[in-house]
Amino acid sequence: MKIVQHGRKRKAISPVLATVILIAITLIAAIAVAGFVFGLFGSFTSSALVSVVNTSLVHGLLAAGPTGSVYASNTGTSNTNVNSMSLTWGGTTCQPGMTATTVTSGGGSVAIAITGVGTCGTMASASLAGESFTGQLFLSNGGQAAFSGTFS
Repeated sequence: MKIVQHGRKRKAISPVLATVILIAITLIAAIAVAGFVFGLFGSFTSSALVSVVNTSLVHGLLAAGPTGSVYASNTGTSNTNVNSMSLTWGGTTCQPGMTATTVTSGGGSVAIAITGVGTCGTMASASLAGESFTGQLFLSNGGQAAFSGTFS
């Protein structure tokens, strides 16, 4: 069977242009695959991943509140600040006085000092040695890190 074309010549792109287009598509695909396989695209984002590794809180009198330190570690790729914290014991929550502390990336532990003042001094019950507490660190990036322990 013969295909007959009436008065028209079929035109196509030149073989050189076709080769250039195929090579360009292959390079783009190879870069995309390599980026996902080797994690090139994920390295441009940064985040903080803060966790509490230890607590050392001493019980306090009613007016003074607890004192001590909370030790936090950041295994993420960017630094963040601990702006505030909350403590709960005896069914009541307070915000102890503390200094805003930077938790640098890299996994090293940093101490966050609790001065015991803040709203903890107005609580109805003093913290007791051996009493359990829970708490939260509030980070500058909007994250939170929970912790718990017992007063010494």
